[in-house]
Amino acid sequence: MKRLWLALPASLAVLAVLPAAAHHSAAQYDFKTPVVMKGTVKEIRVSNPHMRLVLHVTDAKGGRDLELEGHSLNNIYRRGWRKDMVKAGDPLTVTVAPRKDGAAGGYVVGVKTVDGHEF
Repeated sequence: MKRLWLALPASLAVLAVLPAAAHHSAAQYDFKTPVVMKGTVKEIRVSNPHMRLVLHVTDAKGGRDLELEGHSLNNIYRRGWRKDMVKAGDPLTVTVAPRKDGAAGGYVVGVKTVDGHEF
């Protein structure tokens, strides 16, 4: 019985910490040197906690898909995004904070559609 009373507080402490461990910071991105890239949307998911954008780009490295993340649905909506504004197949110009480790991908800080909408 004594062991049960010792295990209970430890179990509760672990459960309390799990939600915080699930969220990551944006420290892995270099916001001081944004990169502008053009590509075609392969997939976009705008929801919480983060937007996910798969952009097909063609550059010196060839054609490839880049997985990008961005702000939450609420933040993007306040910046002008509306449902169905961007869909698979659409060309986009995206400003990205690249990964500090040089890996492919980044954090979307700005989007411009072909018809001039920006968010």
